[in-house]
Amino acid sequence: MTKRDRLIVMIAVSIAILLLPFGLPVTAYGSQNSGQNNPGGYVKYTLDLINNTLINGNFVNTGNAMEPWGVAYDPSNGYIYVADSGSDTVSVINGTTVIATIPVGSEPLGIAYDPSNGYIYVADNGSDTVSVINGTTVIANIFVGQGPVGVAYDPSNGYIYVANHFSDTVSVIDGTTNTV
Repeated sequence: MTKRDRLIVMIAVSIAILLLPFGLPVTAYGSQNSGQNNPGGYVKYTLDLINNTLINGNFVNTGNAMEPWGVAYDPSNGYIYVADSGSDTVSVINGTTVIATIPVGSEPLGIAYDPSNGYIYVADNGSDTVSVINGTTVIANIFVGQGPVGVAYDPSNGYIYVANHFSDTVSVIDGTTNTV
């Protein structure tokens, strides 16, 4: 288990311990908050990426290894793109159904949509690349700094900005040419 994985587990356990005194439901696997009457809101559905199953309310599954991290929406096709850090893939969701799983670089974290070209940009933390997706196909892999974690699109200049955690840099990708 990596340091990051241990940290995530430690945070999850800490949150669970903090919620118990308030009488809030805390389970490692199963439905939560279904039918909850909470004026502040609640999770209506949870899409289990492994089983492609829609579940009422909040659902915690500690054993699927997908590790969803970042999310982006493409309004041109109505798809939601989810960076699955644990499986080195991006899940493509149409409504409430996973319609594709796209292999990308190692440990995808950040993800952004560029409306000027319709591409999805995925920060592949473990391979120091950005995967460029068109629809459900990877069309390019761009090498950036070490440990890319975040991606943002700037509509004023058409550039994609990538935060590289381990090299303390920000890579700038020209969205028209997909070059750094």
